[in-house]
Amino acid sequence: MTLLQTDDADAVRAAEPDRPARPRRTIGIGGWVGAALLAVVVLTALAGPLTSGDPLAQDFEAILRPPSAAHLFGTDELGRDVLVRVVFGGRTALAITLVSAVVASALGLSLALLGALYGGWVDALAGRLADVQLAVPSIVLAIVVLSFVGNSFVPIVAVLVLGSWVLTFRVIRGHARAVVRAQYVEAARVAGAGRFGVARRHLVPSVLPLLAVAFTINASSALLLESSLGYLGLGVQPPQPDWGQMVASGQAQIFTAPWIALFPGLAVVVTAVGLQLLGDGLAERFVGGPAVKRGLAQ
Repeated sequence: MTLLQTDDADAVRAAEPDRPARPRRTIGIGGWVGAALLAVVVLTALAGPLTSGDPLAQDFEAILRPPSAAHLFGTDELGRDVLVRVVFGGRTALAITLVSAVVASALGLSLALLGALYGGWVDALAGRLADVQLAVPSIVLAIVVLSFVGNSFVPIVAVLVLGSWVLTFRVIRGHARAVVRAQYVEAARVAGAGRFGVARRHLVPSVLPLLAVAFTINASSALLLESSLGYLGLGVQPPQPDWGQMVASGQAQIFTAPWIALFPGLAVVVTAVGLQLLGDGLAERFVGGPAVKRGLAQ
């Protein structure tokens, strides 16, 4: 059997050089703090509906009550429990954020790998699509699209994906193109490896750490954009609770009942900070430090 007759996996493995062992890193204290914050938010959103009340229930005898033992986060202008609404609003925000980040990361990864593997017009077309997307601010695109097609779950996720896939694409594309041009990949191709073998053996494993970091940035950006849309009235519509929408509705009572806007706003901040800290920790563990992660976001 000649070298050209070996399968892709054997050819790539045979051509792969011995790499020096890298020093073992951890995600650091900040990364663990971010993971803990996210765990609290997620568990509260998942378990809250089992123990809390109805987010739409109104008690006109308890309108604008401040935080107390009966209502830990107080009540709003319709007598609804703010804590219950924050918990249920978290389910909506986290669902939209997770789906958007997963789809955006998958789209950016796919286009980046295709461009790196095939080059030529495929890579050029993907690059031009990214340039066009970067030319349009995400919030403007979201406002225009949602104004025409409505603001249900699928359109909101779609505009969030359109506004965030470019980050993953640019990060993965640059790294994947460097890997494709590496000498050991060229040697693997000479040994008979095809595109699928190179991608499976070299490209995908090498980009997974970057993908993890980019995912946290995508999720944080999607959360903030989703909250902004809710604040502008283009997100989840009342009476269903949404963090951004709750901040907007509490703005009118910001001086008389600040808790209406304060607690959903804190929920957004805590979740976004948790994602950022986790992203810094993943960058420290896999990429080389938070500074690298912040550079990827630029």
